[in-house]
Amino acid sequence: MDTKNLSVPLKLKTIAIFKIKAHIYFMSRNASTDELYFATFTVVDWIDVLTRREYSDFIIENLQYCQQHKNLNVYAYVIITNHIHLVANVRDGSLGEVLGRFKSYTSKKLFELIANNAGESRREWMIKAFEHAGKYNPLNENHQFWQNGNYPVLLYSPAVIDQKIDYIHENPVKAGFVGAAHDYWYSSSNPESPLKIIY
Repeated sequence: MDTKNLSVPLKLKTIAIFKIKAHIYFMSRNASTDELYFATFTVVDWIDVLTRREYSDFIIENLQYCQQHKNLNVYAYVIITNHIHLVANVRDGSLGEVLGRFKSYTSKKLFELIANNAGESRREWMIKAFEHAGKYNPLNENHQFWQNGNYPVLLYSPAVIDQKIDYIHENPVKAGFVGAAHDYWYSSSNPESPLKIIY
């Protein structure tokens, strides 16, 4: 790995990403209980809710809670305007259960945040969209924020892990939000990312 021509912040980030991948490779070969998964949460109708910082910060806070209290390990992530990607596992228990509870709680609370946000210019339109989605889904009582499904997918080889991490980090670049992956705030590619990941 040649980093001599990189700037200091980018060099540090490149080294960190290399360490993440090396650590993940070791885990995937030697510990079946530590299998890694790729998970996606998508807002119903691909509504661009997460353009507001307060909503994305709320997502970060709840992922941090899961890290501290639900044994969630996050190895890579990105929060885009209408979806979230993670590479993750849990130290103990079921990743699907942890992420299911995360989706259930954040669905309810994000709906409340939007409904109570007088400064949200799209409030009425979004509330109607979420209520409409919930009306036709027997799994919800009043509204639906996240799309159904999005179950964790096992990353079965180092090459697949590598591909998913790169895919996650390039999401904001492909969407045109930033010119370089490490410039996007809500991403593990950013050296100052608000969500701590496992190196």
